[in-house]
Amino acid sequence: MKNIPIKNIIVVHLLIISFLICHSCDRFTDVGLPKSQITREVVFKDDQLAKSAMAGIYRSLEEQGFLSGSSSGAQVVLSAYVDELQSYAPAASDATIFYQLSHLPSSTKISSLWATTYTQIYNINAVIEGVENSENLSPEVRNRLKGEGLFLRALLHLYLVQTYGPVPYVATTNYETNQVIGKSSIIQVYAQCKIDLQTANALLPETLAIGSRVYPTKMAANAVLARIAYYEKNWDDAIQYAGTVINNTQYKMESDLGKVFLKDSSGSIWQLLPFSSIYNTYQGNVFILNTAPPTNVALRQDFIDEFETGDLRKTTWIGQKTDSQNKTYYYPFKYKQYSTSTNSLEYSVILRVEELYLIRAEAYLQKGQYDLAASDINKIRNRAGLASLVNSDQNTLMNAVIKERRSELFTEFVHRFYDLRQHNLLDPVMAVKKTGWKTHFKLLPLPESELLLNPNLNPQNEGY
Repeated sequence: MKNIPIKNIIVVHLLIISFLICHSCDRFTDVGLPKSQITREVVFKDDQLAKSAMAGIYRSLEEQGFLSGSSSGAQVVLSAYVDELQSYAPAASDATIFYQLSHLPSSTKISSLWATTYTQIYNINAVIEGVENSENLSPEVRNRLKGEGLFLRALLHLYLVQTYGPVPYVATTNYETNQVIGKSSIIQVYAQCKIDLQTANALLPETLAIGSRVYPTKMAANAVLARIAYYEKNWDDAIQYAGTVINNTQYKMESDLGKVFLKDSSGSIWQLLPFSSIYNTYQGNVFILNTAPPTNVALRQDFIDEFETGDLRKTTWIGQKTDSQNKTYYYPFKYKQYSTSTNSLEYSVILRVEELYLIRAEAYLQKGQYDLAASDINKIRNRAGLASLVNSDQNTLMNAVIKERRSELFTEFVHRFYDLRQHNLLDPVMAVKKTGWKTHFKLLPLPESELLLNPNLNPQNEGY
């Protein structure tokens, strides 16, 4: 599929972004003022040019960083870090370094994930400031782009804080401010994320039609607010925000597991549009094994063994390939398209309604509403062909929530890493599954190069 490097792809959207910001910098603290204030003024005098600037950001999100399904994206690397994927890639590859727990503050992936994300945030801030200061854009475009920018800024900071711990919340393109910015606490980052999402909620459309949910909406903002409430263990908010999406009749779980990751899935809340109308997803290209043994990653055998007997997700969402020695390897098969098709059939699903059922189930459980918790869990189980839980106590329901998150959300944008830590299972699980696991691996180290450039980012995360 899309095997050519991004640097070799010429996209008009990214060209516009390159005029807006100094995108050649290696670190977010190095990003200076736009090279041409005149260019910025021109872009934000025109609705189409302003929308093209935001389109360049979406392209970047699909290509690299936390929301990319590419082989270098966090989805692959951090799934190999925990107990989802096994790396068969060369020793120097990012996937293998994280699989073997040999990452260091000086590791390239540590710094590139940080720098990529903060560069994306800088670009987003450039668009937010551009539309706020423009007197020429239509109100519809101004509101939509500001809402999308605030949504994306919050989501990327949420991934940063979940991965690195306390981090800077960057909400400006001001070079002097960003050069010396310090870290905000996890609580402070959550609070700022919620402010951005609540502001975005007032600006974004309620929803979009099935098959075209490639821009954030109010329902997407509510989904991320529900996720933050889950991380904060704010169960009332989790029920409220998750329920807002679940109760919207436009979002329904697909009864057929084979349709969940199609572009027109009714359960998708927000998706990333492929590079071209004939492309599908990076995930299909990266995960599907056409030959064996693998040369990149495959699912761990212990993950396969943990599926409950009769779980249709095992047969529908997992593929297998046997090598010449009759050894079978398993791979994520949620996305079925390896390469191009006449028209795109699959978009990369970033948010989907099933996660919200599981968030709400845990919230109900924590509030002692066991019947409601079991009802939400059973919706997920029944769709997978499993029997309903009946007369369950708190421990049984909690174990079911954890298990269903494992089986439902595997290899989807770092859920497993965050979930294990959320439920205080990271050390017990990983100590058994990986020799050399250490408690401080609950967070990635801050990039050594960033600490040297900006001492205000100190101290380094414990253990590194």
